[in-house]
This record gives sequence, structure tokens and C-alpha cells, in this order.
Amino acid sequence: MKEFHNPIKLTTKNARILVTGATGYIGGRLIPRLLSSNFNVRVLVRDKEKIRNKSWYSQVEVFEGDLTKPETLSRLPDGVDQAYCLIHSMSDSQDYIALDRLVAENFVTLFKDIKHVIYLGGISPDGPQISDHLNSRIEVGKILSDSLPTTEFCAGPIIGSGSASYEMLRHLCEKLPIMVAPKWINHLVRPISIRDVLKYLILAIDKTPIRKLDIGTQPITFKDMMLSYCSFRGLKRFIIPVPVLAPGLAARWIGLMTPITNLLAVPIVKGIVNNIVGDTSKASELFPEIKLLCFEDSIKSAFEKTKSEYVETSWNKQDIYPEYQMFQRRGRFEEIRITETASSPEKLFNVLKSLGGKDGWLAWDFLWTLRKLIDRIIGGDKIEDSDRSNLKVGDSMDCWRIEKFEENRKILLKMTLKSPGEAWLKLESIPHNSKTFLVISAIFEPKGIWGYLYWYSIFPFHKYIFRDLGSAIISKAK
Repeated sequence: MKEFHNPIKLTTKNARILVTGATGYIGGRLIPRLLSSNFNVRVLVRDKEKIRNKSWYSQVEVFEGDLTKPETLSRLPDGVDQAYCLIHSMSDSQDYIALDRLVAENFVTLFKDIKHVIYLGGISPDGPQISDHLNSRIEVGKILSDSLPTTEFCAGPIIGSGSASYEMLRHLCEKLPIMVAPKWINHLVRPISIRDVLKYLILAIDKTPIRKLDIGTQPITFKDMMLSYCSFRGLKRFIIPVPVLAPGLAARWIGLMTPITNLLAVPIVKGIVNNIVGDTSKASELFPEIKLLCFEDSIKSAFEKTKSEYVETSWNKQDIYPEYQMFQRRGRFEEIRITETASSPEKLFNVLKSLGGKDGWLAWDFLWTLRKLIDRIIGGDKIEDSDRSNLKVGDSMDCWRIEKFEENRKILLKMTLKSPGEAWLKLESIPHNSKTFLVISAIFEPKGIWGYLYWYSIFPFHKYIFRDLGSAIISKAK
């Protein structure tokens, strides 16, 4: 789906901008914003197949090459006015540190005549201790700025949907009612919303090279970051700092409890064993137009962005899925079932619109009835069904409310029954050649540990309920 972003007003026009790290978290969000500001964008990737499915793929100039192999990049600098250096290795391995150094040195050699390089690094910690990962980022910034006209932004934990810091925070808070944590969770860090990071990166195009600039909102301890997230989600949590939990052990615990791998968790954890606050007064002076989101609003923005990203996604005939797929991403469990049928999309969609109405749910209807009865017993609202002949967004379909409705194509339903989380059911009728695909997606976003327990208790029954529901829908559509 095409992304739309409000363009930032800049005086620089018709520039060719290079983005390295286009497959990364920052680069992938930066590119569509550069395009919306009418820049000519060139992206450097080692394999263009990794970005072929991006909405902006056809709008950029793709250059295949590897910054560790300068012989593949001889034409890369041609016509480039400014460049973003966003390549980092998330590890504290000495091999990766040497690799980052090599990439930076090759970048300097290639772009010796460039007007401006914009680099995103990390805030230097207080005190003598510094992780190898942060030290590597600082070293890369120095290599660039010593030889090229560079603006180096130094950031703390970046808070945004899908960012490593946010995902680690969210999973720990959702899953653990009691957290035994290292004493250094009381150290101060300076988080920043991904929205504000992107603003700094884009507005820098209009500036003369600034060399080094700390960015971020008001300092907060990592413990208070967790408590703020819990407050936003309405979760009661107990956090107990202990003096004996080493960074390596803490990182492995994070790797066990969250989707963050040990390889990624180790540099994140080692990066907060000191206060990391820097000095943002210069950023406030040079970029007065940026009104930073506070940490609480950054959490809310990330959470809402995750929801909108889900609502906007949809299966289509270009996707290659097996008949059944189940996965967990961005805090949600998702099950997708795809079945081919000879029915027309219109006939199939008419059956989808009737589900839960006068003919019930076509399969395992007694379980749906039992679930609704339990909801009434525990204080749920009375269910009022809408007119099925004229459905629209906001209407009710039995125990679901319509959040998105596309005639003869898709119905996105959100469950109205009480549960420790939020549930959606997406029903799609997808035409392809002479066939039609029925796609049933069941999604659950757990809230707290009870949400996870609830999901795992009902998940085994989904195999039978949604399998038989799909068969019954196809049979009736014929």
C-alpha cells in the first residue's frame, strides 16, 4: 500500500539524495518522506530483491553494491548532492566493529567531494565505561566528520512501532507482572520518538554541516520508561532492582522473553549501564521548529501506529502464502487461512456479510453462542445486530463491530466481547483469474500476562473452528 506523508517545507530543491541502510528501520521510514518532499532519491542496497515489495521501490534509483567492496561502487557518488550514512552493525563483536570502521573509511574515500553527509549515531554515556557498540558508533561519526562535511545526530533509545527499544520495552511490560531487573535500570537515558528523529534527519538537508548534535526529549530512567508504558496500558507491575544481574545475563533474559535476539539485546543492554543524557541545548537552538514528543506521547504514537499499520495491510494475489500461516509480530498473534474456490467474489462476499446473522456462524455455532453467554454473565453489553443488506463501518455483525468495509472485497471486524486484549477477524474475497480466494485472518493483541494465557488456551481450538468455518462458507457460496 502506498504511503503518504506530509512533506516538510525545505528551501533545498531538486537535490539528489543518497540513502544507505535502506533496508533498515530508519532508512525504510526516511525514504518515503524524502520522496514526499520531491527529492531525487538513490538507495544503496546489496540485494534489490529485499526492497522490491516496498511501496516506494518504483520511485527511487536503486544501486546494488556493498560498502565493504569499493570496487562495486565506482559510480555510486555520481550526481549525489547529500548522503545519509545509516549503516550500523547491532553487535559488540570485534568483527562487526572492524566492519563498521571499514564501511566508514570506504564511505569517506568514495564521497570526498560530497557537499553534506548526515549520520545517525548514539549519545556518549557519562562516566568511563562505554559499550563496544556505542564506542563503534562514536568512532564512525569521528571518521566521517574528520574527513567530510558531516552532521552527526546522536540519539538515545528510539521509540517507534517496530524499533528494538520499543519492542523490548513492550514485551517485558506486557508479559512480566513482576520484574527482577539490574540496578542500572535507575540510570537516566534520553529517549526520542522516531517521528522526531526523522524530522531532524530531513531538516538537516537545509543546514550547513553541524558536526555533532545530541537529540532527545527529557531524561528518564529505564525503570520509569517501563512504568510509563504500564500506566498507558493499564498494567500493574512490580519492578525490583537487584545489584547482581550482569548485562550479559540480563540480555539473555530479554532474548528469552521478547522477539529481540541475544545478538541485538546485548548491545542495547550494555548501552544503558551508564547515564546517557548528553546535552540537547544546541539542537533546541538550531532546530526550534521541532516540538519534541514527550516520552508518554511517543509511546502512544508508537502504539497507534502499530494499529494503523495492521489495519492497512491486506492479502493480495501477488503474495505467496501457504494455505495456513501463523506468526507473532508487533505484539499481535496472527493466523491466516487461504482457500481457493470457484465461486464468484460477489457470491462469496454475500456469505461473508451474513455470518453470525439468522443462520448463525455456519460451523461450531454453539461455541460462538457459549462465548457470548459467558460475556453476558461477566457483565458484557447486549448484542444488537445491524441490517445485513446495507452494512457500513461502525455497524455490528453479531459480536463484532465493522472497522473497515470494502464491498465484494473485505470486512475487518473487531470483537466487542470482553477479553484480556483486543481481537479482530478479517474476511476477504480475492478474485484471481477464474478463481476466488477466501482469506480468513484471526488476530489477537494480548494485554498483559492474562492476554497471553487467554490466547494460548483458545488457540488449539482455532484449527477446527476456522477450518470448518471456511469450508462452510465456500459450500454455501456455491
